[in-house]
Parts: sequence; structure tokens; C-alpha cells
Amino acid sequence: MFSDFIKTLRESNIEFDEKKKLKLREYWELLKIYNNSIHLFSKRDMDMELARQFYDVVLLNIFLPDYDELIDAGSGAGFVGIILAILNEERSFSLVERAKKKASFLEMAKLKLGLTNVEVVKEDITSRSFSSDIVVSKASCMREVLEANLPEYVKVGGLLVHFSAHKLSYPYKNYEFRNPYRSSVMYISVLERVV
Repeated sequence: MFSDFIKTLRESNIEFDEKKKLKLREYWELLKIYNNSIHLFSKRDMDMELARQFYDVVLLNIFLPDYDELIDAGSGAGFVGIILAILNEERSFSLVERAKKKASFLEMAKLKLGLTNVEVVKEDITSRSFSSDIVVSKASCMREVLEANLPEYVKVGGLLVHFSAHKLSYPYKNYEFRNPYRSSVMYISVLERVV
């Protein structure tokens, strides 16, 4: 299935060098192996779910403006942080995950994939301050916490980014996208910290 995913990317004019493809495949396989014992994501049709998640993040990678540091809030299986770290070796990523099993998986994946640009933070995001260019959350339950404490996480001029199945209200800017592995439209909703 991973080769089909790469083919779909190619059909969308999205290409990666062989080293990045190899690391993405390695991560894909790690997720499948460890999902059986840790439950990182839905076990129903794992390859299709991985294709959905990977495609979302590859599009996010194209969408994001230039940045130095990104926080993956409520990282879970690391879909956002690990994929972006593979694709952007020159940037820094903090994967914040409070669940011990998932954080341990992230540490192991970081080591196996040789990701020197990743820090795994084994805490609740509310227990620590950051100063990042971009904070991304794929878990909608994090949105209110991140909004309420925006100055604690995002630099002035930085972005808070959410994936959503619906548009978020002002002051968010919503960008519609289509993922060939999903039946519905998705949105990347962005809030800029202005003060």
C-alpha cells in the first residue's frame, strides 16, 4: 500500500528524494507493527488510515510558510511531527504527548528513524511554555486549550494550525483541501498570533 501512496503523490506532482521515501516507509511500517500493541490509530484498514494521515501532512508541508520550529500538540502517533521532521531535516520539532505509551513509541521511532531534529516532550502541553513559530493540532480537543494559552506556545507572528472537518469561525482563516483517501472535504484552519 505504501507504494500506492507514493504513486498517488506522484500523480499530484508531489515528489520526494529516495532517502525521504525510505524513512517515510520505515515510519509507516513501524506504525503498523506497534499499532497492534499500543493502539496508536484505528485498527480498521490500517493502510488506508495511514494513507489518509500521511497525505494530510504532506499537504500541510506544502502549505506551511517558512519556519524554524514547530510543535506537534497532542502528538499521539506522531503523524504531524514525525512526517514533517522527515521532510524537513533543517527544522526543529517538539512532539508533545502526555500518554506514556505513545510518548515511548515516539522516542523509539525518533531513534529508529535517526531524527536528530525531534524532541519528544512527555508532558501535558499545559505544564510547559514554548515559543514556537507554528503549533499544529490534529486533535480538535486541543483547540480550546491552545487558543486560551496562545502566548504560551506561539511567537508573535506565529501560527496555530488545526485540521478540521468543518470551517472554524473568525479569526481563523480556513483553507479547503481534498485528500484522495477521504470522502469529505477537509480544512486547514489557521490562527495567527498578532500580539
